[in-house]
Formats: sequence, structure tokens, C-alpha cells
Amino acid sequence: MKTWKKIPALLAMVLILLVTAVSPAAAEMLDMEGFNGDLITVSKVPRGKAGNKISIKMTIHNTAETYDIEEIRLANAYEYERLMEREFGSDDDDEDDDSDGIRRYNQSFPFEADSDTFKTKKISVKAGASKTVTMTYKLRRDLPEGYYQAFFYIDGMPAGVNIWVSAYDGSSTEEDTNNTDHDFSIGDGQLTPYAAYGQVMNFGVNLTNTGTRKVYDVRVDMQLDPDVTKFPFDINEGNYLRKMGDMEPGQMVTVPYSMAVREDVKSGFFPIHYFITYREEEGGDFSEPVDKVFYVRVKGEDDDELDSDAGEQDRTKARIIVDSFSTTPAEIYAGQPFELKVRMKNASSNVSASNIMFTFVSEEVENSPVFTSDTGSTSMVVNSMAPGEVTELSMMFKPSPTAEQKSYRMTIQEQYDSPEFKNAKEEVKISLPVKQEPRLNTSTIEVMPDSIEVGSETNVMFGINNTGKVLLYNVMARFEADSVQTVDAYVGNIKPGETGNVDTMVTGIAPTEDDGKVKIIISYEDENGAVTEVEKEMMLFVNEVMDEFEGMEAGMMGDMDGMAGMDGMMEEQTFFAKYGKIILPAMAVFVIALSSFIIVRKKKKKAAEEEGLDDEIS
Repeated sequence: MKTWKKIPALLAMVLILLVTAVSPAAAEMLDMEGFNGDLITVSKVPRGKAGNKISIKMTIHNTAETYDIEEIRLANAYEYERLMEREFGSDDDDEDDDSDGIRRYNQSFPFEADSDTFKTKKISVKAGASKTVTMTYKLRRDLPEGYYQAFFYIDGMPAGVNIWVSAYDGSSTEEDTNNTDHDFSIGDGQLTPYAAYGQVMNFGVNLTNTGTRKVYDVRVDMQLDPDVTKFPFDINEGNYLRKMGDMEPGQMVTVPYSMAVREDVKSGFFPIHYFITYREEEGGDFSEPVDKVFYVRVKGEDDDELDSDAGEQDRTKARIIVDSFSTTPAEIYAGQPFELKVRMKNASSNVSASNIMFTFVSEEVENSPVFTSDTGSTSMVVNSMAPGEVTELSMMFKPSPTAEQKSYRMTIQEQYDSPEFKNAKEEVKISLPVKQEPRLNTSTIEVMPDSIEVGSETNVMFGINNTGKVLLYNVMARFEADSVQTVDAYVGNIKPGETGNVDTMVTGIAPTEDDGKVKIIISYEDENGAVTEVEKEMMLFVNEVMDEFEGMEAGMMGDMDGMAGMDGMMEEQTFFAKYGKIILPAMAVFVIALSSFIIVRKKKKKAAEEEGLDDEIS
């Protein structure tokens, strides 16, 4: 019996060993200090749970002396992958290096993306100063436990932070779990304050420290607006900053206000923004403001009870608002048509609308509309809309080719009937961002000289003209060919209508074996950091280096015909210089012998002649 009792415990131990043996190793942190340099530091690794939000706190150091750091944004998935491959190597390479086949670092983009994820956040870090910034994003729910990386572009300069992510276990959600060190909620457990026009609204705003750490010197600053359609109160004070002191985790305080409602306000709910700042440590620097929204409800003169003899123009009417809108394509470019889809909603709870005419009216620039319709008509009619009903309007527009890159207003004018209000007229507005296609060209490319030897340099100069209507960021020119050393020339930002100049040296590294074309790859970034490349060409021939003898021989090739006689003399001189010691004595002997022979012959001839003369006499 005792042996059988031990079997479950033994099985449990074996199971634990098996699970431990097959569990993947957690991904390791990457060396961000070498990558970031002096740009940012992180006091501790941010931690979060998959499927929930994570707050990434970092300190930005501006080591420059002449300019301020203005903005920061999260790198998108494409930029994330490019930075991982360029700075830390590819995922495949990492797997090949590990003998156990376990990936040592994650290469998955860890955040859920929406329309706000990659928006640029304005910061202001003065030259020579530092500032602490907190960025909050939602983690993907499918992430395994381990270290991941978040990359940012700070004024165009990349920087990275390691983060730790716990796996999603299904037991908690973003709404009921908060592991953020510093965070707040507003309006907990209170009703919406209410007052009528001309009255004073005395109300308090409940503020709760929902973070896990104590915060110091908490300050709440109500954001004012002179527009009565955005801010319903009279502005009687210079500012509405309230100092609330220190707050422990979970502590709630009430921020008091006493505000007079404007006489000309219209009835409705108004969102009031409050900027909350605090110190993470006693005596430390203030944090970046946390924006929280609290709603108040006011009653305007337009909501007074009607007299019994009021005319039909004064009766209750429906309220038709823009529920949402979209465009196809998602990005609107100047001169290119797009489809605008607008979802209109009858926000009234009990008032219907009928005979509704919607008219789209574009913002104008120099008395010309930015958006035009090919059909010429910009009006649509809907028969009726019940309370809460939504209808979709769709129309094709084309922005002006000369429109500057910015957002333009589209006004939707409404004219409709309600049971107690005939021929009501209202209007709502939406904002449509228009982009311009970046354009550039180059001036004449000067290569001096256009033929060099291996190891020599040539000077390349040309201008890059921004012929578009948008700023080109971080313009660079890269020279590539088998015969030259790859070199990058940084030009910088080029404003519309201006020219950036390239003036660089290109070095030959191998003889030209093709037609002598060298690629010039011009790259630039847009305001979101997306890179575009344009390819140009130049001609450059690289020759082999000639030694001294070959140079002399090449220099003499043109004079060979005129030097033939001199060559003969040189050969003759060379012959006598070599055999002169033998030839000269031999020639001397030959001359003496010849002379003796001639003398003897002459003597014999003379004797013969004398003998013949004697015979003839006798």
C-alpha cells in the first residue's frame, strides 16, 4: 500500500521535469545602451501583461547646444523590423547561431495598432536639458511571455527600450487590471453636474490615484476655451489650476470649482479637459501632463419651454450629427479623386426627421473650393430618419492639385422637417487631411575627372531640387557600383522650391568592367519617417594603375617611327660595346697582314716588269 501511495507523487515530479525540459527559454533583453547612446535612459524595465496597456517611462537627454527636441513617436511595424534587422541581426541568423534551436530574442511587433498608435507626441526638451516622458500603448494578446522591444523616433533619431510582457492568462482584462505605476481616473462615483444659463454651477471633480505608487504635489489644470460651443462657462480667472498635494495609491480627492454658465450657451453636454501633473519623487521634476475628460451638462435659452402660441418654427427639432466618416483610399492626395463616406445619425431620443437634404460645402482657398465633385452636385436627399437611426452618405470628390498639405474643412449643411419644427437648418463639420506627392529632380551631375585609376578619387557635385509642395526630410545620396567604394552623402531637409547640394568624393576600388554607369540612390523621409528612394546614374571609368616602365613605354609608342635610325645606332653601339675588345685587335692584325701582302705583291710585279724589259732589250 505504501508503494502505491508514492506513485502519484512520482508521476507529478516526472511531469514537472518534462514540462521544464520542453519549455522555451524566455527571450533575452537586447543591448539598448549601445544603440541609444546618450539619447535616452530607462531607470527600470517597463512591465505589462499581454492584452493590456503598458506605460513606457523614459528620460530623454538633449545633448545638443543649438536646438530643442520637439517630438516623439512610436516606430511602426515596418520600421521596427528594419531596425531589428539592421542593428541586431535577423531572426533566422539568431536561430542558426543557437545550437539548441531556441530563439534568444523576440522579433515580433508587440503592440496593437490603431489610428492613434503612431501619432507624433509633442515634447519640448531644451538644448542641454533632460525630460521624463511616459508613452502608453496596448500590448497584443497573443504575445508569449518574454522580453520585447519598443522603438521610437525622437526628432527623427531612433531609440529603443526593452519591455517585459507576461503572457495573457484569460483571468483579467484591460478594464479590471491596472499595473501602471502612475495613472489617474476622473469622475469616479459622481453624477454629471448640471446648471442652466446665467446660473452658477458649484461642482467638484473626483480624482483618484489609480497607479501603484505614491505621487507628489499633484496639480489639476482646467483647460479653457473662448469658443462658447466648446466651453460653457464664463472665464473670470487668469487660470484654474488647483494644487491637491500628495496622493497615496487608491486615494481620491475632490477638485472644487464654482463656474458661471454663459448666457449665450446652447443646451448639451460639454467635455471639459483637465491636465494633471505630478512629481514621481518628492522634489523631483514634474511629469508630462495627463489629459483627462469630465463632462458637464448645461441648459441654454434654446431649451426653454415653449409658449402655447409658439409658431411651428419654434418647435422641437431633431439633432442630426456625424457618427463617423471614412475615405477610400484612406489617404487623400491633391489632384487624385476619393470617395467620402459619412455616417449621419439622428441623435434625438424621441424626435424624427423627414425630407432631409444634406449638402456638402468645401472650404475655399482664394475663393476656390478645395474639394470639387465631378457631377457638379454636392447634395443628397434622405426621406426620413427615426430617432437613433443611422444612414450612410457617399460621394466622390477631387481635391485641388495645388492644395497645400494640411487638413481642410468640409461642412455638411442639413435642412429637414421634424413633427414640431418645419424647414430646420443646421450644419456639422468634418476635417479632411490632404497630402501632396513629394517630387524632386537633379541638376547636371558633374564628375571631375570622369576617368580615374584604382585608389584615386573624383569629385561629384550636383543639386537636388524639391519641386513638390512638401518638406523632404533627411535627404541622402548613395553611390553604388562594382568599381567604386559605396559612399553616403547627407544633404539634410529640403524645403519646397529649394535645392540641396551634393558635393562628395568617390573612390575607385576596381577597374570598370561594364559601361561605366554608377548608381546614385537618392533617399528621403516623409513626416511619418517612411523612406522613399529615387535612382539616378552617372558615368565614371576606373582604370588599372600603370607601373613606371609601362608609363614610359606608353609615352614612347607615338614616336617609334621617327626613332628607327636611332634604334640602329643604339644596336650598333651596343654591338661594339660588347665585342669591341675582340674585333679591334683582329682588325689591326688583318690590316697589317693586308698591307704586307700588298707590298710583297707590288715588289714581285715590279721585278717581273724589270725582267721583261731586259729580255726585250737583248
